[in-house]
Amino acid sequence: MVVTLAKPLYHGKKVTFEEYQKLKYDGFQYEIIEGVMKVTPAPFDKHQAIIGEVYVLIHNFLKQTLKGIIRLNPRDVKFDDNLIYQPDILYIAKERLNINKRNYVDGAPDFIIEVLSKGTLTFDAGKKFNDYEKYGVKEYWIINPDNLIMSEFYYLVDKKYESFDSENNTVKSKVLEGFEVDLIELEKSLNPFAE
Repeated sequence: MVVTLAKPLYHGKKVTFEEYQKLKYDGFQYEIIEGVMKVTPAPFDKHQAIIGEVYVLIHNFLKQTLKGIIRLNPRDVKFDDNLIYQPDILYIAKERLNINKRNYVDGAPDFIIEVLSKGTLTFDAGKKFNDYEKYGVKEYWIINPDNLIMSEFYYLVDKKYESFDSENNTVKSKVLEGFEVDLIELEKSLNPFAE
């Protein structure tokens, strides 16, 4: 028996945001860059584990502080009609919850986290970095799954990203005041069965 893998129906298709919203699901995830639909590859295990752990940390923090909401990929973020991304993790402050629509986020979230994948390094640190800065995402973390200590953290100051470092391997959010992640503990939590 020969198994034929489905091919993405819409990869490379030029669409408006309105057209995109009406398309039937074909089993693939897409982002829209300069009005053209691009398939996003399925993430690997460590990528998913990091997203899950960081999501839980932020979710628990938000349950206590009621500062806003957190969402996971796949969640469309419409920056404009020709630019729609699906960040790994996004946060919207409660004062701005009006941008969180039923099917998408209409505008820049306050905080975005992307976990690098083999094929996304230059894209996440290049095009997405520039777009998130341009559209006003206040804080952007680029997490390196191969070495969490080498992750990059940015905060928007006068419409430009400035990098900030972790202190003693702990990164403290600028947008979510009081939220911090111990990168060494995060690494340990990814494999609880390691000796």
